[in-house]
Formats: sequence, C-alpha cells, structure tokens
Amino acid sequence: MAATGATALASDPVERLVGAAPETTSSNRQTVELRLARLDDFASASGFITQLGEDRFSLPYHEASWIESWQSSFGETEHCQPVLVAGFLEEQAAFFLPLALQQNGPLRVLSFLGQNKANQSTGLWRCAAVDAVEPAVLRRHLSALAETLKADLLQLANLPEYFGESPNPLCFGELVQCPSPVFIGPLSDDFDDLFRTSHSKAARKKLAKKQKSLEAADNFQIVCAETEAEIVRGLNAFLEQRAVRAAATGIPNVFTGEKEKLFLETLLKSGQEREQTGLNLWWLECEGEIRATYLSCRSGDRLIGYANSISHDDMTAHSPGVVLLKEIIARACADPGLHCLDLGLGDERYKRSWSEAVALFDSYTPLTLKGKLAFFAFSKKQALKVRIRKSETLWPLVRKMRALKARVLSS
Repeated sequence: MAATGATALASDPVERLVGAAPETTSSNRQTVELRLARLDDFASASGFITQLGEDRFSLPYHEASWIESWQSSFGETEHCQPVLVAGFLEEQAAFFLPLALQQNGPLRVLSFLGQNKANQSTGLWRCAAVDAVEPAVLRRHLSALAETLKADLLQLANLPEYFGESPNPLCFGELVQCPSPVFIGPLSDDFDDLFRTSHSKAARKKLAKKQKSLEAADNFQIVCAETEAEIVRGLNAFLEQRAVRAAATGIPNVFTGEKEKLFLETLLKSGQEREQTGLNLWWLECEGEIRATYLSCRSGDRLIGYANSISHDDMTAHSPGVVLLKEIIARACADPGLHCLDLGLGDERYKRSWSEAVALFDSYTPLTLKGKLAFFAFSKKQALKVRIRKSETLWPLVRKMRALKARVLSS
C-alpha cells in the first residue's frame, strides 16, 4: 500500500511505475524497498516535493519554482521533454529527480532538467533516505527508465561526492571529474573572526582601503532588490555588465538573451515570495551607478552565490564586486539560520579567500552503442579540460587567447 499522501500523485501508482520493478536496497540500518514513479506535470511534482517534508537535503536548482522557470524559458527551444521522477522507500516519499530527455544531434540523452543553469545537481532528498539508497540499485532503476525512453545515454552532470557527510547515491556509473569545482566554506556568527581567519592582515587592510574609497563616493549603498522596479534595474545592470566583461575577456557568458533574462526575472520575483527557492539580487551603488551585482539564494543553512557582475569604469580599481561579497557574507553571518557558504562553480581568486575547492563529477551510463561512443568522446574531452584547468601554464594561456579573440572580434 502506498504511503500516506503518495496516492494523490496518481489514481493508480502501480500503472505509473517506471524503470525496474520495486527492489530492496540495503543500508547500514535496514533493508527497504525502492520504487520509482513518473509524475505527470510540474503541479504533481510540487505536491510530491511537499511530501518530502522540511527535513531534506536540497539545493535550489531542483525546487519546483526553479525547474518550472527553466522549462518555461528554455524547454521549447532546447527541445526538452521533462521526465519528473519520484522515488519511494517502502512507499514513503524519499527523493525527487527532475530529469529531461533531450535530442543532441543523433544522440538521445537523459539528464537533469536545466543542468546547464545549475551549479550542482543533487535532486531533492528526504534526509533519512540518502543513506538508505544504494547507488547500484538506483542506477538499475534509472537505466531501465532511460531504456523505456529510448535514450542512448544517462548523463548526470556536476554531482558532489557527498550530501553533507553521506555519500551521494547518484554517484554511479562512469564518473568523470568536472573541469570546474565548487567553492564551499563555513559561515560564523562572528564575521570579524571569520574575516581574520580567512584573510591575511595585508589582504584585510587592502580591502578596507578599497571599501573606504567606494564609501567616500556620493550615495554609496548596498541594496538587496525588493520591488519590481529594483529587480528590473538590477537585472539590467547585471546583464549589461556580463556582456561587457564577455566582450573584453572572451569568458563565455551564459546569460546572453531574452530567454535568460526571463528566466532570471521569474526567479527573482519568486524570491520575493519564497525565500528558500528564489533568487535575491544584491548590488553596490555609488554616484548613481550600479558598480557590481550578486545573485544569491539560500537553501537550508546554506547561502549560495549563483552569479555576479562588475562594471568596467572608474570604480573598477576599487574592487566593488569583492566589497559587495564581503558585505553579503557579513550579513549572512548575522543570520542564525546560515552556517555554510557556497560560492558556486568557477575558480576565481576572490573565492579562495572565503572557501575551498570541492570537486564535482559527471556520471555517465551508456545504454546503446551510440551512447558508448558518445561517452568515450565526452570523457576524453572532459579529462583534457581538467588537465588544462590544473596547468599553471596552459590555463593562463587559454585566458589570454580568449581575451585576444574577444578584442579581435570587437574591433
């Protein structure tokens, strides 16, 4: 019999079974039965997420508001068919995996929905379920689901090895390290102590001098957008600054068009209503101009940095982006509900002051010959990227070549 509340997902959950038949999975506590079901739509997914309860491991990228925003913004143009998977242990709601089937040339790939706009991929998990699910068993279920969808490859990108202190049940199949790590660090209830332990005396003095220069300008302020007008103003500055930086440095910009603007705007507006799942937009302003922006959100006790931007003008030398982040972290330290700092993907020098690099992995499960060939190509390309990123010679050269190409294209 289905667990209480689970029957609302379908009139007959058995008919909605996907993947392998129910199977026992043993943990260090007990042996439990694992079953997957496919949900019809985002409304059903939202209802199922509610059944997972508040005591769950989650990041915002797979919450209902986030995946709905992504699908409404990009789903049609990227030809994604949502595959919303509910996991049950002993008929109790255990986890939610928002997947999508996508045609990539001749290849059909089952992956996380919207994983190209997420810093990490985790799904949503009831905390007690994480240790109860064996990776090998979950792999069999998801592989069987992928086969029913005629997918060539099951690809789960940007997976952390651990959910807190527990091994990630999604780390199965062929694991390949991602080129970019995420940066994770602690928050303290004493910001001054955190600042002293994370920054040298010289670094603190240098940053204080820069902050004083910014504060000396007219109308210096740190703003967290609240009204619709503030969201529009801050978002326009973010998008413009990102475009200018991409043109100057050649660094790829994943926020380039109207669909990206719609996606972020939808999340920012949902952040006004749902603090746990929406985005917040911060900015540093002086002399009537926005000099830096930062998009952040929170999940549980974690403050998450999603994306940022800085202006390229007379204030750039004073590092407005670094000053803004410092002030955001100071306010986070004053919040008793926040204990972890997640600065997201990408190895930037400012992140290393506050946090440490944590490797992520892509999981590949080839299902057909085409899938095996694609995995071979993807894994070799990924390994090459990792080697280049770790090279003290090659990676600076790549950045210089990007900047040179950008200047040539813009001239």
